[in-house]
This record gives sequence, structure tokens and C-alpha cells, in this order.
Amino acid sequence: MELRHMQARPERRSSGTKAISVAFVIAVILGMTQSPTALQAQNSHSVQSPSVILPLVQCWYKGKVAYYIQTEASDQTLAEQQGVNYVPLLANAIAAAAVDDIYHVTNFAQGNVIPSAPIPAGPANTDPNYTPLWQLSTVTWKPGTTPYVLKSEEDVLNARAQGLVAIVKTNIVINCPVIYTPFGGLLPTAKIIGDYENQERSK
Repeated sequence: MELRHMQARPERRSSGTKAISVAFVIAVILGMTQSPTALQAQNSHSVQSPSVILPLVQCWYKGKVAYYIQTEASDQTLAEQQGVNYVPLLANAIAAAAVDDIYHVTNFAQGNVIPSAPIPAGPANTDPNYTPLWQLSTVTWKPGTTPYVLKSEEDVLNARAQGLVAIVKTNIVINCPVIYTPFGGLLPTAKIIGDYENQERSK
């Protein structure tokens, strides 16, 4: 099950997510500042701060396209599929109520659905429900239905209420920090290469 890239919220959310690869990459600046003393010790040679390139995962948040990166999973098979760190201790976050739901549609191609995000992205975030730890819930369209893109948690729950989909909450937790939403903007220390702001128009 790929995760790259659940009436209402009573059952603290679940996380079902199929990672939909995007043609963008994120350069996360690790901003390592150095003291004057350290610079002198380097004979005044300028040292470039290191950076890392990670694949972006496209998802849906409140009807809009958003992006996150995935770094760990509590399930080994999933970690292998995604090429991320296998961290079984992540599953302990469920009992600690430190997770939110993420919805992964199993039988229709679309991005995962998340119900919270940092608003705004960065140190001024005001969404108390946001966490980068997501409990995976799978969403499966029932036979005889006509699937369509679910773009929000409300869409997912409404589809279930109408008997269109079945939702199964798993014990899998993934670590996927959200770095961009149209509502909260881009994480200040991140840079996305590509026209990420207009992706919804091509859907």
C-alpha cells in the first residue's frame, strides 16, 4: 500500500493514505548557523549549509491540493514500499492521542485525505489538531458505486454515511509533516520546485 506521494470527528481521525508521487521535490533548508569563532577556525572559507531533496506527496485538505513529506512508518511492509524508516514505536502515539486521521483510498486513484494542517505553516501554527503523526484509515468504494475524488474529510465521511464506501481504521502510524496548503502557505524553511500552487486546476 503506497502512502507517498475518517461521524464527524468523534473517533479521532484515522489515516488511510496512498502516496501519489508528484513531479516536484522539496529542498528543505537545514539552516545551520555558525559563530564568528567557528568561521575563523575555517580560515574564513565560506561553508554552504547542507540541504536535502525529498519527494513530495500530493494530498487533499479541505477541498484543496496540499503537500507533505513522508519519513517514517510503524509498519515494516509499508516502510519498505515507501523507502522510509521503519519505526514501530510510532504506533504508541495512538494511545497517547497524538495522532490525526489520514484516509487512503484503496480502489480509486487519488491522493490521500488529511483533516488538519499547520495554519499558518511554521512557528505561528494555530491549529491545535495538527500533528505530523497520522493513523492510517483505508477507504474502499463498494461494488456498484461510481467512485469520485474525495477532497476532504467531510467528503469521506459523507460518502460513508451514504453507504458508498467502507472505512477501516488501522494501527499503522506514519510520520508525514505537511509543508504546504493553500490555507497555511509554505513552510518558511522550505522551497518547492515547480508550479505547486496551480495543481488543482489540472485535476
